[in-house]
Amino acid sequence: MENIVSEVRAFNRFYTTELDILDKSYLNSSYSLSEVRILYEINVRQNVTAQQLSETVRLDKGYLSRILKGFLKEELIVKVASSMDKRSSDIKLTASGRKLLNELNKNADLQISEKLQKLSEIEKIRLVDCMKEIEGILQCGSVSELSPSDIVYRSDLRPGDIGYIIYLHSKIYGQESVFSNEFEAYVVKTFHNFLAEYSSEKDRLWFAEYKGEIIGCIAIIHSAGNDAQLRWFLSDPAFRGLGIGKKLLLDALEFCREKKYKSVFLLTTNLQQQAVKMYKNAGFKLTESNQVEQWGASFMEERYDLKL
Repeated sequence: MENIVSEVRAFNRFYTTELDILDKSYLNSSYSLSEVRILYEINVRQNVTAQQLSETVRLDKGYLSRILKGFLKEELIVKVASSMDKRSSDIKLTASGRKLLNELNKNADLQISEKLQKLSEIEKIRLVDCMKEIEGILQCGSVSELSPSDIVYRSDLRPGDIGYIIYLHSKIYGQESVFSNEFEAYVVKTFHNFLAEYSSEKDRLWFAEYKGEIIGCIAIIHSAGNDAQLRWFLSDPAFRGLGIGKKLLLDALEFCREKKYKSVFLLTTNLQQQAVKMYKNAGFKLTESNQVEQWGASFMEERYDLKL
């Protein structure tokens, strides 16, 4: 947790410096960032009270009151009786206030445009996507507030999919099972062998995506005889609890039945307890277990089989 806090603070320092918002004045004006934000909210909200502004911009009421008094003195805003509550006043921009805000907006657009010039079109798209991702996570508070309908599933194999799955395996297993970099080399080798023998009729991969990013996967590949092997079953820890793993597993087993495989087997470890529980619930039986010292860890390598 301490490392995450440090990373967030480091990003905050970088971002505030990058946008030049640490100065008392904003965009070479005589106004602070907080003052400009208040002008923006007044303009957007049309009819807004001081209480509503305080809640929106999360500013201390006393500090906000001093800013509004300054705006009144400069004739940037006016107060009129609220149509909803006669005990309070609505705040509106004057013509001078709107003119000032328009000038500030133009300067802000120019500032951002200049910073974006050094980026390629792809980098600009990635930047915006990452910003939306940050905004979405902070607004939701938790991915667990998502619903299963927010997740998209597909089974077509696209360029980049394999590379991303290898990345996810290395990252997640490295964090949860403390596997070394040797594990990544192993995963790369398994996919190399898979692609060399890939058959669109006998093999299938399924992907779970959130906002276009893969967050879960599973695969069925043909084996000797009329058997199939279940491989690369994985879900991003941040998205667990949405039924992603269950759906991927059910889809994979349904495919095996459609293709009339007589049995399915898989290799896993005793460290993957959550996945093992799902395998057992689906009817898989433990058929083999061996102590292994591999990938910088000690664990039981286990084989599970399911007769179809």
